[in-house]
Amino acid sequence: MHQHRSHPIYGIAIPRGGKEWHCRGLIFDREDQVTEIKRLECAELTFATKRKAEEHALKLCKKWIDEQSGGSESHSLPISAPLKDGALAI
Repeated sequence: MHQHRSHPIYGIAIPRGGKEWHCRGLIFDREDQVTEIKRLECAELTFATKRKAEEHALKLCKKWIDEQSGGSESHSLPISAPLKDGALAI
């Protein structure tokens, strides 16, 4: 597990036929660290290694959190942030 702006985030590599991987990023609520608030998937991109897929997923999570906070140094998401909505294809 990693943290970004007090949110637990995970970068997960999903095996995809052969020796390729695609990525999934999971972002959890910073107060209730078991509630998933966002799932980011990038199924159209493939990676040669598990590590690269995980790293890319973490980048997606950080970018999403930063965008929700307007890029400011604030450590909280706006109230209007969607909770538990479906996967986002990037």
